[in-house]
Amino acid sequence: MRSEQSEGGKQVLSGYALKFNKRSENLGGFVEIITPGALKNADMSDVRALIDHNPGQILGRTKAGTLKLAVDEVGLRFEVELPGTQYANDLYQNVQLRNITQCSFGFLLAPKGDSFEYDKEAGVYLRRLNNISRLTDVSVVTYPAYQDTSVDIAKRNLDQYKQEQNSAETEALLFQLDLLKLQNEGNF
Repeated sequence: MRSEQSEGGKQVLSGYALKFNKRSENLGGFVEIITPGALKNADMSDVRALIDHNPGQILGRTKAGTLKLAVDEVGLRFEVELPGTQYANDLYQNVQLRNITQCSFGFLLAPKGDSFEYDKEAGVYLRRLNNISRLTDVSVVTYPAYQDTSVDIAKRNLDQYKQEQNSAETEALLFQLDLLKLQNEGNF
């Protein structure tokens, strides 16, 4: 996942909420894999971006245009323009510091939308998600079920942040030079 600030100064996160053909952690006796066609018929018309699947910490929504989703050959990519809330700013800072780096998703399955088989090599059941009927949320999470997901500051925002940091450092140095100049001239 990436984070960035847009031209209007908005903070933006992007990444993959899910990736195809990647194994989840052990979810209590089984491991999941999402097949590439699992989202083919999924209703993604009203999906929320959340923090840790908490509906009280909404980051964006497809219906509002603040959350954009795209399915590609890797999985489900998202980009969310964060609101000006304290919890969104805290999340942005944690992503920037790499304290939080992964995502998750909430979903409903179509009838017979999954299948199970026993993986003798791993010693667990393997659940394949083949047909998700509705995607409910994409969440930036502290503890993901799928380690291969990602979240980060969107690149263009990171570049702007670096420019702002350099500008602030330059201003501080110029201020210190002005003070030294005044001291040397005896005006301070």
